[in-house]
Amino acid sequence: MPSYENGPLSQFSAFNAGVLPNDVFGVAINWFVNRNPLVSRLPKLPTGAPQFLITNDNYRPRSIALANGGPLTAAATTAIVADASIFDTGDVVQIEQEYLLITAVSSATNTVTLTRGYAGTTAAAHNDLLSVYLISNSRTGSETNIASVSRIPQATTQYCQTVQHAYQVGGALQADSNYGSAYATPLDRDRMLAVQHVMDDFESACYYGKGVGLTSASSRPLMKGVQSILATNNTTAPTNAAAYKPSDLIRDTLQACFNGGGNPSLLVVSTDFLSAFAVWGHAAMRINAGSNVFGVPIDLFEAPFLSGISIIPAPLLRPGTAICLSAHEARVRLKRSMIDKPRGSRGDAFEGDIIMEGAIEIDNEAHHAWVSGITAFSAT
Repeated sequence: MPSYENGPLSQFSAFNAGVLPNDVFGVAINWFVNRNPLVSRLPKLPTGAPQFLITNDNYRPRSIALANGGPLTAAATTAIVADASIFDTGDVVQIEQEYLLITAVSSATNTVTLTRGYAGTTAAAHNDLLSVYLISNSRTGSETNIASVSRIPQATTQYCQTVQHAYQVGGALQADSNYGSAYATPLDRDRMLAVQHVMDDFESACYYGKGVGLTSASSRPLMKGVQSILATNNTTAPTNAAAYKPSDLIRDTLQACFNGGGNPSLLVVSTDFLSAFAVWGHAAMRINAGSNVFGVPIDLFEAPFLSGISIIPAPLLRPGTAICLSAHEARVRLKRSMIDKPRGSRGDAFEGDIIMEGAIEIDNEAHHAWVSGITAFSAT
């Protein structure tokens, strides 16, 4: 479990006990809190290497398929399953209506030895490929030297990505003072554009990055985005994509997360979902999430049929896309927080660079879900 708590409202909860971070990044995560919700609102933790491992805990599945090569007869005392390593001596399993006790396990051959008709049930024949459901482990109360069930965590390599954008402004423009911007920004226009470009690129990579490692001095590393990290619950051609309903959204996101062992709390959606909620008769309701330091309200919504799940529209997500996160297992790892590196004056111009290096981290990928490819929404 993580050693900290976070929510979708905290733009800088991991910095200095909640104090606004120094330098330009503090401006960026506040100014773009609604445009770049993942980079702005997820907790930030440091990393000191060009790549790091994301851990996916490998718990015992609650079911596995028979792989007997034929029917399991009522008299058989051994069976072959797809993966016997998930079982332990003393496990009680169920196939259809019959309960069976596992008395020995051979992981090398995926074979289990069985006591048939356990717990007052009747031994029966079962077709191959049926599900074998794990009920529970049962011990005598005096066993010794029990071998543990090895469930080695699965690790995914994540790569830190450097995003850099330059700003260059001529002396003549800097000297202009007889006009005003329609909407003032915290920093000068050219520097602020570079900040936005860095934030946009980093946010987009958090969604769609494919993962490119550091292999040479000329490598251009690319992080793995959420779409690449999530393997278990990754739906790109959803059922009813052309007439997507509330039940479809729940099936592809919340239900998928719960089935994988997660605790979904945050739904990040493309902006067309705001229309979808209205079509479904469950218009998204803005909840009071406060304002950033510039007085701009923080976008946060809830829908009646998703009570308790925070909804954040993400302008950079492609239409027809939703990401469901168990938010306490998501964060941004920073090798270099956003920095402003002025180059200084060169001739009649002032130049500099906005730089940021890091990657998104999503623990236990089965606890989260991605759905994309939705083309239209339907109430029925």
